[in-house]
Amino acid sequence: MRFLSSLTRRLHPVAYLVGGLATALLGAVVAVSGPSAAPTSAVPQPAHTTTTTAPLPGDDNGDGIVDEDESGWNCAEMGNRQCGPGAASSPRG
Repeated sequence: MRFLSSLTRRLHPVAYLVGGLATALLGAVVAVSGPSAAPTSAVPQPAHTTTTTAPLPGDDNGDGIVDEDESGWNCAEMGNRQCGPGAASSPRG
């Protein structure tokens, strides 16, 4: 029981001071040391990469996506598959 009572005693103010100074010193050392010399990645990165893609058929504006208002859109296979002017205004239930 004596061990448990010693854990609940208040720490001496000098212990708080020493702990605070140690924390501040460690933080200052880390801040002053600067970045490490270790490389950030083990895989070498190429200096320049070029990506070329073929244009999609029906992609009128060339953004890589065939939208509903472009010539390549097929409402029977794309989107919500509801074709026609009345399909958009019909209530969903």
